[in-house]
Amino acid sequence: MIKGSCFHLRHVRKEDVPELITLMNSAEAKGEFLSLEVMLPGALEKKFEAESQSKDISESLLIIDGHETNQGAKKDTILGRVFHFKTVPYFNSREIGYGMFISKMRGKGIMTEAVQLLTNYLFNTTLLNRLEIHMHVDNIASEKVAIHCGYLKEGIARGAAFSRGKHIDITMYALLRSEWEQLNELK
Repeated sequence: MIKGSCFHLRHVRKEDVPELITLMNSAEAKGEFLSLEVMLPGALEKKFEAESQSKDISESLLIIDGHETNQGAKKDTILGRVFHFKTVPYFNSREIGYGMFISKMRGKGIMTEAVQLLTNYLFNTTLLNRLEIHMHVDNIASEKVAIHCGYLKEGIARGAAFSRGKHIDITMYALLRSEWEQLNELK
């Protein structure tokens, strides 16, 4: 578990999968930029089962509400998720993705902190030299997350993804290990 200021990150548990499938297939939770494709429950179950065996290809961490109830127990509410995955086989890199399922929790800095925690986790526990974040060119909120976490804009991949019935441009950001080390020296 990785602790944040008002949440924690943890791996997906078997008992989380039914709720996670519902959240990941919710049009409201996807917002205005993610694909509206409905994911097959069996495929998602297999994906999370495979991640529980090895994180070589991908790894998902849930953003869990860290507030206590009136009785002092933790709520354990799934707010969103951060994840990383291998893209180009010969790159020493991972792409980071993220999503906040609960719309009223967006814009509060939680995702920026979660991405920063994932970035630190990956650079502190792996030999990766490069992390990337890609987003729809009009997704200003996602772009702000990347910028606040120290990622640098590298360009735009024209017509790189297909979503909601059309090809879209993708903005690409990246952070090298040396840049991350420099940022951490300044803190």
